Amino acid sequence: MPFPQRPRYLLVVTQDGHAKRTPIDEIKPRRRGTKGVMVVQQGHRLGGVALVGDDGDVLVVTQKGRVVRVAVKEIAVLSRAGRGGRVVLLEKGDQVVAVLTLTP
Repeated sequence: MPFPQRPRYLLVVTQDGHAKRTPIDEIKPRRRGTKGVMVVQQGHRLGGVALVGDDGDVLVVTQKGRVVRVAVKEIAVLSRAGRGGRVVLLEKGDQVVAVLTLTP
């Protein structure tokens, strides 16, 4: 059985349904006492995070129980500053609460 591919991207999904893949190399390790790294723009809340490669799918789960399967290839690769593209259309009052990876 082959080993799964090494994760190359940090997948970030906001609560309002936007997603992006950011190369792991853009997220540098920080030492104690630093403020960390911004990956989501101010004013947006994080819905879920996963480490992904180039293949496979992710499940995006909403608060109202809706589950959407999205191919990782369909999610844009953007820098830390980018907002991302919409991966799920939400009803009023709904929000993303989890992201799960499915390996091929």
